[in-house]
Amino acid sequence: MSKLVPKAVVTEPKQHRPASPNQAGGRDDWHDFPDESGEPIEALSHDAAVSLFGEKALRPSRMTPGKVVLAQVAVTVLSALAWALFAPQPAPYGWSAWFGGAVCFIPSAFFAFRLWLARDRASVGGLVLGEAIKVFATVALFVLVVVLYRDLRWVPMLVTFLLALKTYWVALAIR
Repeated sequence: MSKLVPKAVVTEPKQHRPASPNQAGGRDDWHDFPDESGEPIEALSHDAAVSLFGEKALRPSRMTPGKVVLAQVAVTVLSALAWALFAPQPAPYGWSAWFGGAVCFIPSAFFAFRLWLARDRASVGGLVLGEAIKVFATVALFVLVVVLYRDLRWVPMLVTFLLALKTYWVALAIR
């Protein structure tokens, strides 16, 4: 894996576009120059970035999307087992908790798989599309669970869904 080291950015001042008629003073708020002096802005060197943010900030994260999905599955299994062991009706509570977690980790797994497939050509548009698919899949799975599972218990389903969803925050903290 290669290190990402910022390089100095050298920009050439562009010609300033004429102001539109509704702008006072002949200049708009968005300048084509990096700053008022016209001097180029230089990116941080590796040493400057380390002194500002610390060495840890420049290391790649150990937490991958696949590991986050595995953590969501583990949280789902633990929650479903806890609901099945300690609830008054083990089967409906346990299955409801399992389905709540599945509503979270199935779209996340699909999103992680899309990220893995596009690892060499990742784009912001691809991330936005993947996130949109994930949101719609989550809604569709919620509807399927509500319509198809007659013994649904809402509290275990929603609690497990939220626990699995909050796994992202734990992954960010572990980094």
